[in-house]
Amino acid sequence: MTLMELIHISDELYRCAYGKIEFDSDGWPIFQKEHFLDEWPRDMVTYENRKSNLILPETETVLCFYMGDVQNFRRFKNLPDDIPVYQRYLGVVVPDITITRDMDCEMQEMAMLANQLFAAVLVANNVKIVFNTRSGIQITTRHFKNVPRHVMCASGFLGCDNAEDAISATPYVNKILGLRPSKLMIYGKHDSIVDSQLDILGIDYRYFSDFHTRSKRASRPFERRRVA
Repeated sequence: MTLMELIHISDELYRCAYGKIEFDSDGWPIFQKEHFLDEWPRDMVTYENRKSNLILPETETVLCFYMGDVQNFRRFKNLPDDIPVYQRYLGVVVPDITITRDMDCEMQEMAMLANQLFAAVLVANNVKIVFNTRSGIQITTRHFKNVPRHVMCASGFLGCDNAEDAISATPYVNKILGLRPSKLMIYGKHDSIVDSQLDILGIDYRYFSDFHTRSKRASRPFERRRVA
């Protein structure tokens, strides 16, 4: 998706949420604690795999968008029609348009804005959300300023290299330290270095297996990691 397409989608989402949620002077949504899910779900699944018989009931499940951008963009375009689907679930993770550190900073910030505006539309329609920790270069974390601290957050580790040591885990750990989530859901593979750092911070987190892994292993919806 081009920058102009992101701007167009963001404009449409802003119009859908305007008057139903507060925005700051730069057009970023301002979230309140009551917008966020607070209870642990028993399951977590991508929108594309939600109909599988491996998935627990909707009222116990959180939907996420740890999918390819083609699938994600489809969800943005279909958002008004999909609202009844989201309302059936326990909660929905803020979308996950790809953001990489080698993108132009403007493109990174527009992707983050689009993700948050999607969440604003969900909130405007009484859907509980889980904040997605996705960001780009360090400066882009300033756009977490309108997210309350101590709310439920989610991270996706699919496609990411595991940290080699504590230093290489620092950017992610600093981001989590800044958000200070009440609960942290992690979708995908384990990262033992990140685990140890989250334990030191005292973060309450759970790993949820990705759907591909679950379908091969018929594994449980999540694996609990207890805070040390």
